[in-house]
Order: sequence, then C-alpha cells, then structure tokens
Amino acid sequence: MKMIRHISVGTFMVTTVALTAPAWGQLVDEEKLHPAIPLLDESGANVLKSGKPYSPRTTCGQCHDYESITHSFHLEQGRDETDDDFGKRIGLPQLVGPGYFGGYNCMGSNNPEQLARKDNASADDFADLGAAGWIQRCEGCHSGGGWMEKDRQGRRYDEVDPDTVKPFDGDYYNRGTDSNNQPADASVVSQWDWKKSGVVENDCLMCHIDQSRLQVFDKRLDVEDGPDGYDLWRTLRRYKFIDNGFFRYNATAMMEYLNIRHPDGVNKDTNLVTVAKKDIVIEDGRYGKDVEYELDLDKNGNPQLTWNRAAFDENGKVSIPMMGFPPNDNCMQCHRTSNSRRGFYGFGEDAEAVYDEEGMLVDDYKDDVHYGKVFTEANGESREISTCNACHARNYYREPWVNVDLDADHNFLKGNSDMNVADHRDYQPKAKSCMYCHDTGPDPVSPSGHKNMKEAHLALWKSSGDLRGYAKDELEGITQTHLDEVSCQACHITNKKNRGRDLQILYQYRREEDGKLRMTPYNPRARYFWKDKNSDRVLTKTERNSVFEYVEKEDGSKVGQVKDPDTGEVVLEVSARISHGSLRYSDPDTYEGFAALKKIYDKLLASRGVENPDVAIVWTEINHYLMSHNTRPSTEALECESCHKRKQNGVISSLVAPDSILGSGNVKEVTTLPDPKMVEDGLVILDLPYMQVDEEGKVTETVEDILYYTLVNPSMTRLNNEIAPSQRGQARRVTAIKAMNTAGIWDEKHRKLVLNELGGEDSYIFRPNYGVAPIRGVSIMTASDFMLDMIMPYTGFRAALVEDAAAAKAAESAADKGSKLASDLVALEVINAEGDVISNLLDVEMLVVLPYRGGMNVPGKLQLLTSVDGKAWDNLGSGDILAVKPAHDGLAGYIIARTTEMGYFAIADRKGAIVASCALPESCGN
Repeated sequence: MKMIRHISVGTFMVTTVALTAPAWGQLVDEEKLHPAIPLLDESGANVLKSGKPYSPRTTCGQCHDYESITHSFHLEQGRDETDDDFGKRIGLPQLVGPGYFGGYNCMGSNNPEQLARKDNASADDFADLGAAGWIQRCEGCHSGGGWMEKDRQGRRYDEVDPDTVKPFDGDYYNRGTDSNNQPADASVVSQWDWKKSGVVENDCLMCHIDQSRLQVFDKRLDVEDGPDGYDLWRTLRRYKFIDNGFFRYNATAMMEYLNIRHPDGVNKDTNLVTVAKKDIVIEDGRYGKDVEYELDLDKNGNPQLTWNRAAFDENGKVSIPMMGFPPNDNCMQCHRTSNSRRGFYGFGEDAEAVYDEEGMLVDDYKDDVHYGKVFTEANGESREISTCNACHARNYYREPWVNVDLDADHNFLKGNSDMNVADHRDYQPKAKSCMYCHDTGPDPVSPSGHKNMKEAHLALWKSSGDLRGYAKDELEGITQTHLDEVSCQACHITNKKNRGRDLQILYQYRREEDGKLRMTPYNPRARYFWKDKNSDRVLTKTERNSVFEYVEKEDGSKVGQVKDPDTGEVVLEVSARISHGSLRYSDPDTYEGFAALKKIYDKLLASRGVENPDVAIVWTEINHYLMSHNTRPSTEALECESCHKRKQNGVISSLVAPDSILGSGNVKEVTTLPDPKMVEDGLVILDLPYMQVDEEGKVTETVEDILYYTLVNPSMTRLNNEIAPSQRGQARRVTAIKAMNTAGIWDEKHRKLVLNELGGEDSYIFRPNYGVAPIRGVSIMTASDFMLDMIMPYTGFRAALVEDAAAAKAAESAADKGSKLASDLVALEVINAEGDVISNLLDVEMLVVLPYRGGMNVPGKLQLLTSVDGKAWDNLGSGDILAVKPAHDGLAGYIIARTTEMGYFAIADRKGAIVASCALPESCGN
C-alpha cells in the first residue's frame, strides 16, 4: 500500500491519496461548464433572433474543427469508403461499402434493407432505401454528421442543386416517400427534398453531456410512472423530428430536456427551448404510462420553437455543463446492442465487482476485473479504469498542463474488430489491449509481480501441478506456445450471458497487434439472403416482400400470401408481424413452401430482365462479434481441462481434446431446415466450409472446423478482408522513421535513401493491414507539406492484386528480351474526396514499396513495368528503382521506386520469380 502524502506550502495543503488515480487525473471525467457561446442557426444567426433550430456546425464550429470531427470513422460509418462496385469485388453485389452505411445493416435479421447504389438506371434497380431513408432507419444509434450530412462525393446534401441530380441517384432519391418527403408505397421512388428537410448535423451533446441532466420541463409531459427526460428526448429527436423529415431540428431536441443548472452558471433548473406540441394523450403502456403527442406546426409546416431567453446571458450567450470525455451511459445508448451480441453491458457501475459480507466475490456476468483499477501510461499519467475512455479515447492520459485540443482527433483507438470500417486505422495506434497493458507496454502491469506474462503463467502452472510430468527444459516452450496460439481473452473471458441467458462462446483465429494469429472468443451473426446463382444478383427486401400480399383473416391472424403472377393462384401462405417498425413475413416451414417461393422469385427476376434466373438461399455469417470485455478474475479463467484431458497417470495431454471447447464438442446450431434435401438440391447454399447439415436438416458448425478454416482466412466479417485481393484506406501522417518501420524497411542503406527522398521529419504512408500477402506488402509514402496536409484526410488509396493472365502476358512482353516477371501484378489508385480515381496526387513524387519475388540484389538488374490500363505497358528500366531486397527463405523481398503516377505495376528480371506468389492464402499461409 502506498502512503498518503501531505505537501504543505505555507497555509495551503495538498493531499493526494495514491490508492486510486490521482485526484487531478480523474478531473478529465468530471463535468465542466463550457465557456459561454451563442447558439447559432444554419445561417449563423443567433437562435434568439431567428427562432430557428440550432446548428452544431455553425455553433460548435466557431472554435472546433467540425469538418474534421464529423469525418471521423465513428461518424462516417464507411461513407467515405463506398463505391457502387464495392460488393462486386467480394461476391456480395448488394453491398456498396464496408460499414453500416452501404454495408450490412445491423438490424433486419435475415431480410435487412439494402442501401441503393449511387447510380441506378431505374426504380427497379433502386434498392430498399436512399440516404434519407437510411437516416430514418438508423437514427436511433447515430448522432449525425458523416453519412447523415454528406453524400458519397463529400458534398453536403442540402447544398447540391436538385436540378443537377441524376435520376435515381441513391443519395438524392428514396424509396417509400414522395417528392414532399411524405410516406408512400414501397413501389414509389422519388427525389428527396433536402432543402426542405435539411441534414442531420452531428449532435455533439449526445456524447458530451451527463445524461442524468435530462429531465421533463413541460408539466403536460411530466407523468408519474411515465417516460423520463432521456426517453422523451429520444422520442422527440427520432420519432417526431427525423422520422417526419425535420432533419435540421435533430440536435435541438436535446435542448428541451437538458437542465443547464450549474453552480458556476445558471443557478436554477432551466432548459433552453420548448417545442410546440398538441393532442397530448396519456395512456397505459408496456412499461408504465406512455405519452403521445403531435408536433404543433407553423403555417409553413415546420416545428415551432420557443427559445428560453432567460437561460442566456445579456450577450445572448449560454454556458452549458459538458463532459470532455463521454460517460459510459452515452456510449451504451448506441452500443447497447452489445448485450445480445457480445454479452457486454458497458463499463459503468454494473461492471464493478461486488463482495458479500464474508468478502466472497458475488458472481455477476456484467463484472469486469479491470473496473476500478488504476492504469498508468508511459507519460506517468494515471487514470481509474471506470469508463470506455480508459482504453478507447485519445488524449485521455494527457498531462494536466497541456491545453485542451479544440480540434482533437475524434477517431477512437481501434484494433481488429468485427467491422471493416477504416481498417487502415487498426492498431494505428491501438486501443489499450491485454498485450500492451500486461506485457509489451513501457511499464507492464503484472498482478503477480513477475517480469512478464510468460513468467507469470509458467509459475502459476508449475505451482498448480498443471505441468507435472513434462521435462523441465520443455516448460518454457509449452508456456510460450500457449501465449503464441491462444489470446488472453480466450481463457480470461468466460460466463457470457445475453440478458441473463447463457451466451455460447466460439473460438476462431484472429490477427492481433503483433501480426500473429491467436484463438479468440466470439459470437457469430448468422444470416441468409436470396441470391441468383447466374447473375449474382441479391434480392432486396423490397423485392422479397413484393411477392407477398398482407392479409388479416377473420380470426384476427395476420398472414402473407404469395400468388403466382401468371395464374393468380395462392401458392404459399406464411404468418406476418410488425417488428422494429416494419412488416415482416415468416419463412415457409416446408421444403415445398421454399420451393414455391423460389419459383416466384425466379419469375420476378425474369420480369426484370435477368436471364435464366436460379435463386437460392445463401446461409452465411456476416459478423463474428468479438468478445473483449467482462474479463473474469484469474480464479474464473478457463482451466487446462477445458481444452485438454488428463492421462491415466494424471498428466495433462498436450493434445486438444475432441470434446473440448476448442474441438468438435463445441457445436453451434446455425438453423434448422425443413428438409436436408434443400442443400443437396441447391435450394440452400452453405456459404462457409465449416457449416454442415445433418439428416434432420440441422445446420451446425464446430469450433474444431472453425479453427482449421480461420488459420487460412481469419477474417472477422463476411467481407473476408484478410484474404481480399483489394484494400482501400487512407494514408497516416507519421514520422519518416515510423513510415519506414511500417513499410518493413530495416536495411540501413535503404533507410538512408528513403530519408533522403522524404526530406522532412513528417511523412504520409499507406500500407494495408489486411488482404492477401502481396497486398499487405505494398506501401505508398510521400513527404508531408502544407497542401498535402489539407487534402490527405479526405484522400483514399487502393492497392489491388491483378489476377489477369492477359495483363501478365502483356506486362512480360514489355520487359527486356529474355526477362521474366518476378512479381505479382499490382494496381495502385488514388481516390479524391469526391470518390473519383485520379492518376496522381498534385504531381507529388511518391515512393512505392512493391513485393519482389526475384533473387537480384542490384536495382540495375531489374525493370519496373507500368501501365495505365493493364493492357499497354511501359518498361521504365531501373532508373526509378531506389533499392531492392531480394526474396529469401520462401518469402518475398521488395523494391522501392519513385513515381508520380499511379496505375499498374510489375517487376521483371532475367531469372524471374524464385518464391511462390502467395496470391492465394493457402499457397503460403498468413
């Protein structure tokens, strides 16, 4: 125990207690009164004068870099990585991006909505929702900015002239609404009026206020056992403003329920605005009283606002109590879906361990052993681990004398998660991890007092007798093997529950921060979709639902009937229900029912010009929800017998037991088909090799098979990023030294050459974290300068493996006579803020690092081949090649070359490749 220290300075005494984080260190988690500012509307006028909704863009943007903040990946959700061909590259043509904007919708079960492509030829080609509809579908968990504010070309939706919009543009048209933004039949696709609705600017206060301040000020809504301020705020924002097309009002909703009382500011309970309401009705609800009302609109059809002048000072400014770092409840208002997906319930007080009167730990699946502990960063700053910020927030450990960064980077620290948004940011830098805090960090925490985790585990296993029977000189190797193969989470995260119900834990290989693959706990999200085998077209929710006719029978039951479009005969009837605000139809319960539905879908696609349609159900897993919270005490970690059996002599077998959690005994049931013949007959396709169907139609998977497969493909999502032939991302600004380290350039001569080219201290580097081996070996580097600093945050890069025999033949024919290709073909692209592929970056000279499979060690013996289209190739010789590292020990080397132009690249020499391509993961491993 550390002592309590008293430091006297005259009559002033400072007391610090070192049992927890220093008091001044935890000030970062305390509420502070924001300096007084005016609340401005979109035009920049004070809302007290205009009476209009407040604009975070103009208000917060007075001091903060609003554009940069709202461009962070957490708000973009993949908008800046979308393109219409995104899904085609990975066999999922219905997707236009990697994130929730354009990727897999997090809701919707087996029939989720699909975002429309940017370019669509007709209403039939337009998917389920445009950008406006997507906002109304997903506003409950998204604060605004990013995709809710800007189109796929980076333009603010309401600043684009509607007369210049192409018909059926997925950003400016929407399905299910008319030209006045009002609900319409799903067959209607109309242009959305963004000038009328405005955009959903980011509501900064969703993260930066203490939610306990939300309360009811309107006495008409203040009902005993009724909704509280938090619930009423969400209702106003989501169901009254956004769902009714009043997007620009979204951030104002908070102002009606936020109590700005503060000892240093307004000293009485006060809100900032009142929204006019009518037809208020109090009725019994599922969890108490419900309050229903309608907005009282003005003559122009807009909500009426009454700003509270008394809450502002004489200069028309207001001081709002705010949180610098989001409290746990603010994170969980959106991440509450982790309850069912990961068995995670936040890092608030629920995560704190509770002990009974005898000092025994009370078993609680919401606990995390880290809660309440103190972590000290390399700079000496200590923080109590009691919010998400301790691991995920930037600047959380900044020294107290460092000024607040008004333009703080809002890209949260992330690792290799189960979402493929901004993959280029994985581990760059990383969130706090088991490995960093307990082993590889500058001051690793060892609860047992040992030097590192290897020594700690070795001592534990020896003392417990788990290593009895093994030779002494084998013990360190056995321990290291476990640390190399098994993640910390796999053993230390147990007893997961989904709201009290057991949540099965599966294990797969996953790439960790040191590049190694380790077994990691996860929960798969299985879904199916209908896909045409011939055209690869995936049916949208609109198309799937269009063949059903909703019918309410005399007995009150609700059903969906499917009629043959040629005969009018009812060929199928299933139950129907309303769920999460949309009509849903159940699956057929017989082989014949599915077969009948397939025939109708085939006819539907044929009527839309698809040749020889042959649809089938594809069962897959869209996400492997990573489990990395709720760490248990060491006494509740997995025991050796969870994976291994003891021999007759009591010694633990080195083999993994078949019936263990890592073997065939850990079985996950995916679904049950009415008939296993659905798979045999091609009506159902099992998309993953470890999915198996038995004679009863039960589709299952075992951890044994999952581990075998994920050694080759350790992807965390169906996007298969680990084995993808193409990777897109942004360049990071780092020191030139770090850029070379990232690119894997360690040869001192090569480093001097690169430093000479890059010049100054800072540079930019793009290097894919994932993809097949040749793609992970690519880097693009350039020096930092004023112009690049402005455009790089909005510029993307793509590296793609070119698997085209004709292109390879054309490239080799351009090489010197007698030379052969000694590399894979790689295509490099620069993508500007509008999403367009451009040939160069302001004519700036860049260094490209390309994998080289030949054995030459002198640049003069190589030829750099380039092409604009992959057909006509130029031989640039060796003049632009700075350095070469030959292939060795079965691994590719690299070349470093200068270029101002992106395009296709290949390398040739007199002898050709001496190591395998590694273009396929199984050819060289990962």
